[in-house]
Amino acid sequence: MELTASLKEFGLSDNEVKIYLALIKTGETTAQSIAKNADIPRTTAYHLLEGLIQKGLVSFIVKESKKYFQATNPKKLVNILEEKKKLMQEIIPQLMDISNTIKEKPKVMVYEGVKGIRAVLKDILEEKKIIYHVGEIISMQKVFAHAFPQFITERIKRKIMIKIIGKKEEELHKELIKNAKKEFREFVFVPKEYKFKASIFIYAKKVIIFNIIKEPYYAIVIENEDFYETQKNMFEMMWDLGKHQK
Repeated sequence: MELTASLKEFGLSDNEVKIYLALIKTGETTAQSIAKNADIPRTTAYHLLEGLIQKGLVSFIVKESKKYFQATNPKKLVNILEEKKKLMQEIIPQLMDISNTIKEKPKVMVYEGVKGIRAVLKDILEEKKIIYHVGEIISMQKVFAHAFPQFITERIKRKIMIKIIGKKEEELHKELIKNAKKEFREFVFVPKEYKFKASIFIYAKKVIIFNIIKEPYYAIVIENEDFYETQKNMFEMMWDLGKHQK
């Protein structure tokens, strides 16, 4: 399951993943054999194989007028990603020039599922700005069981400060409070009667609203300087009030 999920994140379709994994397991073989092992119609398998050849993940040789296919070295996956990254780095300046010619107006984007949430969390890290968080860090860890702990680890590594306004749960927050200083984290706790049905991140002229109550989980990203400043001011007001109530 983990292999399948990772290959899909790489950009392969469900059936492409089946074909690729079947080839990894069997080695050099015919399209008919691949189709059987992957449980895919033979005509579909031919079409998918051609696509994987174009992507550089499959090669073939001809023996006695018959094609035999094989998966290229799995390290090719990393090479392809590096080539894509290099290409994107080359064209980013041009894309930014085009983007900057357009008068700024509010941008609202919705990201769904684990892949979408990972993209949002990655953007927060890349901005390298202080993060203002209203909500429950424990709830975020539970809902995004893999993505959010990875985000925390990387945030600490990059020394990005986070200020959190949330409810105090003694046992759950014990370690977080204990390690707060060295993990670049500060808390202000609100009374337990207040309930958070969403989690909000405010950073770098952006505001993110995470839906963490029920599936489908998603994040709404609002990018607008005025909205950001308003939300940041409201956060600071609540922060100051919380500090004075200690």
